[in-house]
Amino acid sequence: MPSGFKSFLPYLKVVDVVLEVADARLPVSSRFSGLNKILQGKARILVLTRCDLADPAVTAEWLQIFKKEGMTAVAVDARRGEGIATLQRHLAAMAGEKKLKLAARGLKMRPLRLMVVGIPNVGKSSLLNRLVGRGAARTGDRPGITRGPQWVRLGNELEILDTPGVIGKGREEGGGILWLGAIGCIAESSLMATDTANVILQFLLTVAPERLQERYGITEEEMGSADLLEIIGRRRGFLLAGKKIDQERTAMAVINDFREGQLGRYTLERP
Repeated sequence: MPSGFKSFLPYLKVVDVVLEVADARLPVSSRFSGLNKILQGKARILVLTRCDLADPAVTAEWLQIFKKEGMTAVAVDARRGEGIATLQRHLAAMAGEKKLKLAARGLKMRPLRLMVVGIPNVGKSSLLNRLVGRGAARTGDRPGITRGPQWVRLGNELEILDTPGVIGKGREEGGGILWLGAIGCIAESSLMATDTANVILQFLLTVAPERLQERYGITEEEMGSADLLEIIGRRRGFLLAGKKIDQERTAMAVINDFREGQLGRYTLERP
């Protein structure tokens, strides 16, 4: 079990639904493969964040695939609120089912308890902030836990932990580690910036070369160059002493453009 997640186990035992967060651009590799074992059958909704940066048609395909697999999945843009109403409808339905089950057993009604989990930097906090909003009432720590995360009421029927759980790394096999770096799920200190930027550039050469022309002024003749980073660095004036290209600065400029959607909307894994 990921060491960073152990502190959340007491909370996991008392939540009803886990919101598993993944990045819509990498809907497989940005998920923690060991989560099923940790959850042990607990109810879950897969939330694909940053759908505004992914190809909407491909995202729709993924949602259908997850549905066929029996999983509830929703695509959201937590910054602008897209998809949040759909997620809230699913949660309201689950809360209604919980009420009926408690009533049938003669138990006291209580809110449906939620917890947000996911690998680093997939948008967990943005989703949490969007759901909680302003003015939400914190209900305090549960018995047995004196410090740390708190529960926040979302209306009368929902209660969510105000701190997301970090559950290890994504799937780094093959070229996965470079794509995880491209979307920001790898720590900057571990990011192979030049390799990651080159993967992005080669991808764009294949699927959308016009974006390189629009963003960096790359000509058709230059498209065949073995070192597009060199061309971009010189064009941007990212130079070191002796007029050498600042490779890392240039690479990070390309990576940041990709992360922010300046180069277009792409889904890097297809069904």
